[in-house]
Amino acid sequence: VAGVPLGGIIPRKFTDDPHLVLMNRPGSPIAERYRRLRLKLDQPGPDGAPRQILLVTSAVPEEGKTTTAVNLALAFAEDRDRRTLLIDADLRRPSVTRYVVPAPTLGLSEILSGDASLEHVLIEVKSSHLTVLPAGNPLKSPLELLQSAYLANIFAELRRRFDRIVIDTPPTVPFTDAAVLNASCDGALLVIRAGKTTGTLIDRACASLAHSTLLGLVLNDVAFTPVDRYYYQYDDYNPRLYAERDAAKGVPQRQDPKR
Repeated sequence: VAGVPLGGIIPRKFTDDPHLVLMNRPGSPIAERYRRLRLKLDQPGPDGAPRQILLVTSAVPEEGKTTTAVNLALAFAEDRDRRTLLIDADLRRPSVTRYVVPAPTLGLSEILSGDASLEHVLIEVKSSHLTVLPAGNPLKSPLELLQSAYLANIFAELRRRFDRIVIDTPPTVPFTDAAVLNASCDGALLVIRAGKTTGTLIDRACASLAHSTLLGLVLNDVAFTPVDRYYYQYDDYNPRLYAERDAAKGVPQRQDPKR
């Protein structure tokens, strides 16, 4: 598109949001849980083929699906030999964008509407080996665009460019977007929130994904175990994050073990 700058030219980075543990607390037990999830998903499917495109959804909003999708993508991107892409396919209420600075103005919705190409919207995130395809401007009724044959062509091109693709989608109980996108994916993860997501909602969400390969449930917002608390207390990967807390408790400043 003439006059539109390439998305990758503008320097982008992720915010210092504490929920992005793979970037801001890489040595924490929570980060290790995402890495453990990545290892499980690295296993090939029943046919021996790799699960290249993974969809992440939830039953209802506020269950942590976007946080899970972003951290999982960052976990995959730790492998420098693998090209990893994170897609914000929540065209109704984009969530990945809030982590990107400066916020992108073009994305998947512009691609589907013919107003931009992949080269105009793909973003390289600084300090990581992750590429992001933003959602773009929100749409009230994105289903028609998501059901177009053009979307299948886009995913075919992305499969050629990237080794691993993680897609954040709208909640599956109130909307059918995730079910539509599943046709282009190799598997789905359903994020549920401990103490909030009811069994009825889980059943409805699983039923909506019945025609896809549901790889499993991701239990979010789980309390730390005593072992987790021990290692979290002594996480030295990024001591700056804990300096104020330790000072308030009167804890002597810890030394970098590498010095």
